[in-house]
Amino acid sequence: MSLMVLQDRCIGCGACDFSCHSDALTKTDSFLGIFEIDPYTCDDCGVCVGKCPETAIVPDPRFPVCHGHGCPLHSERLAGTECSIWQERCTTCGTTLWRAADSDHLTCPKCDDGRKVFCPKTRLLDTVPVPVRMG
Repeated sequence: MSLMVLQDRCIGCGACDFSCHSDALTKTDSFLGIFEIDPYTCDDCGVCVGKCPETAIVPDPRFPVCHGHGCPLHSERLAGTECSIWQERCTTCGTTLWRAADSDHLTCPKCDDGRKVFCPKTRLLDTVPVPVRMG
């Protein structure tokens, strides 16, 4: 479940940020301390949801679920294929890299492997801004 922070509910306590192992949460305002989730860093683990005292972290309807419904890697046909979860991206098209079950290196499903399926989050790269980290 790709996640988002409801800006009007976030109190900036930082509980979500401290619980995030992928550094997907960023402070959007240095005074208020409101947080935002970078959907390309978030691996959808959901730990932050339970840490938020204001229930301000909810599913983001713009994104498919990583490794769940909407993700091509959820299919049996691609069973065993690993995703870099946006930690490694194709320098040509920007999509996240995958590792086939019988391979020891990451490749782009579009550019290198010629697949018609790839991470559905790729189509949102230009429409969803990556949060700017505050100092």
